[in-house]
Formats: sequence, C-alpha cells, structure tokens
Amino acid sequence: MDYKYLLSMNTSKSFCYLSVNGMPAMDNSSTGKHGVQSSGLNATAFLENGTNTIELLFSDRTSENSSKFDPNARCETTLKKVSAVGDEEIISHIKLTVDKEGNTLTSESLNQIGRTGSEFEFMGMATAPDDEGFYKARKSFNLNGLPDWMWTKARPVTENDLPAIKNFYQEIINTLAHKDLDKLWKISKPAWDEWGMADNSNPRVFFDSMNFEELTDSKKYTSRMSPKWQDYRLVKYKEGRLFRLEKGVFGRSPIIMDENGTEYIYTYDPYLSIIDGKVVIAR
Repeated sequence: MDYKYLLSMNTSKSFCYLSVNGMPAMDNSSTGKHGVQSSGLNATAFLENGTNTIELLFSDRTSENSSKFDPNARCETTLKKVSAVGDEEIISHIKLTVDKEGNTLTSESLNQIGRTGSEFEFMGMATAPDDEGFYKARKSFNLNGLPDWMWTKARPVTENDLPAIKNFYQEIINTLAHKDLDKLWKISKPAWDEWGMADNSNPRVFFDSMNFEELTDSKKYTSRMSPKWQDYRLVKYKEGRLFRLEKGVFGRSPIIMDENGTEYIYTYDPYLSIIDGKVVIAR
C-alpha cells in the first residue's frame, strides 16, 4: 500500500480506552492512572471505505476514593494517513481535558479534522454498563481508496450461526493443543495476508509474533480444552461483519492457555467473519 492509517494515544494522569469501529485498540491500564504514556498502532486493516469511528473513554479521577479531578488529566488520540515517503494528513482527532473547575472538556484543536463527512459527538458521562464511570467521545469520518478487505464483504452474523462458531473455536483449541502450527497457519493465513498488505510486511512476521511456538509447548502452557460456552456472548462489530465470542467486561476469548505453575493465562482472540457461508479468521 502507498499509505497507512496510524493511530496514536497520549495520556496523562488518567485512564483512557480507545476503540476503532467499536473494536478495542489501546488502553493505558498497565501504567495505572498517574503516569504519562504514548502508544500507537497501524489501524489500516480495521478501517473500511465509507464511515468509520474512533471512540475515547476517559476517567480523570486521581483515585477511586477522591471526588476531585486532576487539572493535568488528559486523554488524546489522533489518526493520521501516512504515505510511504512520510507525508502526513490528520484524519481525526479527539482530546479530552479537565479545566480548573474540574469539568471535562472536549478539544478539537487541529484544523484538519473539519474534513468532509466528519462528525463529532461528546456524550458526557457514559451510561452503558460496561462504560459506567467514564466520559465518552466519538468521532466519525469517511475514508476511500482502501482495499476491499474480506471482512467488509462478509455476511452479517446471527445467533443461528452460534453452533458453527463454537465448532470453529473448538477446532482452533484442538489445533493449538496438538501443536499443529501448519494447520493453524493455513486456517489463519488469509487474515495474515491482509495484515501484511496493510503494513507492507511479510504476513509470516505477524503470525510468528503471536508466539504460538512457545504457547503450544506443553512444558510451559496447558490449553483449556472445553470452554463453558454458556459464559460467552456473541459480540458483533461493524454491523456483524466482524464478531467474537467474549466473556466479561474485557471480552476474554474461549481460546485460553494456562501458564503452568502460575496464575497467568494467555488468550488468543481473533476477529471472525462469515465468508461464503463459512466461519473464518478475518483479523
């Protein structure tokens, strides 16, 4: 590709959670609420031609026991279109800050975000159960010229697809348990091919970065072979063209490996699609 869409998040003395088209992208939970953090990723493979959104959840309380807001609390995200030679165009931007009275403000300080088709919405304190206690802001924007990713042409998933979805998850679990990485590569290769296209990289690099070789080492990890399906719910993204089975607030996958001798776990949580009537790994 001649360009990428790079997403960044900058935070200070706050907890921030960023999603792209409803899908989790970044958060700063690992650094707590008091540090300054910058992070970024290539969001190209999660964007499509037409309408897209970025959404920011922001909690600026200095501690759970305090009713005061730190005046230096900040949460900011920027989406840039970056060419192969380094030319940049700002596509979207959200900045949430706190004023001296402790009110959460929205800031759209960059002129470029007023592009055609963009729409900004600040919803104040979120009311959805999973988002309770956070301020929420969403930015919509239109894109064109992207590849027609396979998930963009998928049939929307329905509850009727659940038996096939569970069978597909079980196939992945069994494949990992048998350390059949060639089969796992074959199952997931179309998704890695698109990852590679979006990043101008070798698809195998993304597959290898998942550390499946180590995670299938029975001396180190043990796969959970029989998920409690009743604990999982079907979560849809982009009108159901992407989906996962998820458990709990953080969307834990049914594909779980326990690290032997510890309480640590690893989950593999791919996004799935229905393509030509079959469940496939799309991201």
